[in-house]
Amino acid sequence: MGRILSNRAVIAAKVEVTEGTAIALAGADANVQVMEPKFEANVSMFKREILDVSLSAFKMIPGTRLGQISFKVENKGSGTAGTAPALGKLLIACGYAETVVAVTSVTYAPTSTLASISSLTIALYKDGLKKMIKGARGNVQYTAKNGEPGLFEFTFIGVYDSVADVALLTPSGVETTVPVALLSAVFSVAGFSAFCSQIAFDMGNTIEPRPDINAASGYISALLTKRDVTGSFDPEDELVATHDWYGRWLAGTTGALTWTHPGSAGNICTFNIPVCQYTKIGEGDRNGLAIVNADFLAARSASTGNDEISIAYT
Repeated sequence: MGRILSNRAVIAAKVEVTEGTAIALAGADANVQVMEPKFEANVSMFKREILDVSLSAFKMIPGTRLGQISFKVENKGSGTAGTAPALGKLLIACGYAETVVAVTSVTYAPTSTLASISSLTIALYKDGLKKMIKGARGNVQYTAKNGEPGLFEFTFIGVYDSVADVALLTPSGVETTVPVALLSAVFSVAGFSAFCSQIAFDMGNTIEPRPDINAASGYISALLTKRDVTGSFDPEDELVATHDWYGRWLAGTTGALTWTHPGSAGNICTFNIPVCQYTKIGEGDRNGLAIVNADFLAARSASTGNDEISIAYT
């Protein structure tokens, strides 16, 4: 037997009606194309330290059960301005609120309202095997390099549901839009057009399981309890008079950071970080050219927060 091909795989995800209760998945829920999907089970094993005349171990007792599913997704819009992209449901489960302006834009910005952060049932279908978690929420990281499309890397933690023999789903409703490379990005930090080769950020979400002795798995779901948005980019070094990297770092001076993946209507993606604060400045080299390795924090702009970053599709 065997012969399960890792290259035949899809991810299906759907918002749960009742948090922590698995919902049936269909082809329409596999509408996000993914790369490098991975499932990992986390089952606690209670070690029984019983003493008797033998030094042989007693078998352990399986206990609480969690699972993790991770994968990468190309950054692309729906292709229609004002229509949410397929990956929107994933961003929402990672702590983003979705704002739709008809025929114009869809914008994602952080939220601290737990009821607005949907839980998901997610399954990895791999050539005849289905590995599923429920009550899942997650974290997302983003990377984009010169001349390449941006990639979201999602990691979801939830309650282990099952591993079973299930045929591959046939995805439906998959977007036909093509992701746009990071070119003509209009990259700017504190009003300065730095020369970079890449940009990255991490939402820094803390995901905590909710214990429940009434549940067969020992957990209800996973909650997003904290976030700390950080990132990095690699600009060419500059004279102090042009952009004072170290001076701004030492003084705690902030400025707006923004860049765009340009494209056609419904597939233009603009990132905006209103308050970018350098947290570390280091030296680097790019083929004999002096560069800066700049790490940053995305801090709140208004006193109420929930505005440290936004992702807009127009």
